[in-house]
Amino acid sequence: MPIDKSIELVKFGIIGCGAIAQRYMDVFENLKLAKVIAVADIDFNKTAAWSKKIKCQAFADYRHLLENKNIDVIIIATPSGLHAQIAIEALHAGKHVVVEKPMAMTLEQADAMIEAAKRANLILSTMLNKRYLPACVLLKRIVEQGVLGRLLSGSVSLYWYRPQEYYDESGWRGTISMDGGVLMNQAIHHIDLLLWYMGNVKKVHAYRATLGHNIEAEDTAVAILEFEDNALGTINASTCSYPKNMEETLTIIGEKGSIILGGSDLNNFRLWHMAGATIQSALNSINKLNIPKWYGHYKAIEAVSLAIIDGKEGTIKNLDGKPALELVLKIYSGSNITKPEIGRKESLE
Repeated sequence: MPIDKSIELVKFGIIGCGAIAQRYMDVFENLKLAKVIAVADIDFNKTAAWSKKIKCQAFADYRHLLENKNIDVIIIATPSGLHAQIAIEALHAGKHVVVEKPMAMTLEQADAMIEAAKRANLILSTMLNKRYLPACVLLKRIVEQGVLGRLLSGSVSLYWYRPQEYYDESGWRGTISMDGGVLMNQAIHHIDLLLWYMGNVKKVHAYRATLGHNIEAEDTAVAILEFEDNALGTINASTCSYPKNMEETLTIIGEKGSIILGGSDLNNFRLWHMAGATIQSALNSINKLNIPKWYGHYKAIEAVSLAIIDGKEGTIKNLDGKPALELVLKIYSGSNITKPEIGRKESLE
């Protein structure tokens, strides 16, 4: 698709004005080369509030937003079960697409989205915002440069808390068709990073359970992984970690060094042991950074905007989010959800 070099600001439309929309509004308050010109949500009170605040068009029906020929990119921040349908419609309407995680609920949906983007020669990018955090970027460089040597083990742990009210306030949360559980919703970013560093998984053994909530999907999961290069790994995730989000960590162990990323948003190095000291100053400097919550989203939207302005969309077309989705679905297909009645009843009292 030819790019208009006269573009001064990349114009975005946001579909879905729920909790994550505030993160995007923080982004656009700070990003000078892009702006939001339209928002849509079935709850018109939400769109009206955003329209008044940022002075943009507001729609209750996203299809009317897609008719706006001035919009370059659509951000899809709806319930997950709607991602594929809206993304394909947006691509057919000639819009680049940034879709929140997970990109879709099935591999068939994901493949249809990717095919639609290829046919239209448009960007389809999943919001993999943690990949843009300084600590995660540096760890990628460390792995690629072989500083850790051959990777032997990788694991992610996510111990967060979501009260029952979190699921009750939006009927789609915790459902199989529209949301998925802790793996599909909360931990999918961490799973994406694990695959980014460790490579593809060839075998999975997993357990899932709904222990603390009255929902369809799992709120607790444990998986043991065997990667294609024979390294081993684990995933441990839960939204039952009362009374608040306690921990999120990513550990990479190599034959020449080991690193643990942690913090409230995987934004600092908790531990590192490596041969040599050439990278120590970089590690220390990252731990001193004050990274705002919206930083990863900012860098991702900035990358999309620059790609459109510079005519280099191909540089980010591969961020389709499919590998993480594929692993979560592999875990789902290989494990059943157990729901001990005692635990669930106690959690609701």
